[in-house]
Amino acid sequence: MIVLRAIGSADGDALHAVFTEPGVRQFLFDDVVLTRAETQAHVEVARDHGGWAILCDGDVVGLVVLRPTGTDRELVIALSPRHWGRDIAGEAARRAMRHGFEVLKLDRLVAAVDLPNERSHRLMSRLGFTATGERPGPKYRLRTYEAKPS
Repeated sequence: MIVLRAIGSADGDALHAVFTEPGVRQFLFDDVVLTRAETQAHVEVARDHGGWAILCDGDVVGLVVLRPTGTDRELVIALSPRHWGRDIAGEAARRAMRHGFEVLKLDRLVAAVDLPNERSHRLMSRLGFTATGERPGPKYRLRTYEAKPS
């Protein structure tokens, strides 16, 4: 079972450990190792936009946020590879999506996934996202997705 709680500035150290794990940074940060200050900047953006820390057994193991992008909100998930394969990312994403559709009354959510990131493409499919196209990304081409309330 996971717990989602509002992300706070004090989550920076735990999230820095997650963000610098090779499996996370490979696609989320295009394999760039963030400095602690860069991580804190991401934490503050997530906090300012209502993001949640993902807790498993009381430890911060990732984050989920509906980050503003243009006129939309983009679902962003980061989860420590030590917790992959247990549907933790899926559960966190479903809760965030429910919040977006039921509380924020969004008409849609978007997501963008690096083409080689097969795990995230499968997750998008399980979450009910549909592919909308492709576009260039910083390192890899991105497949874009959208989900609408059911």
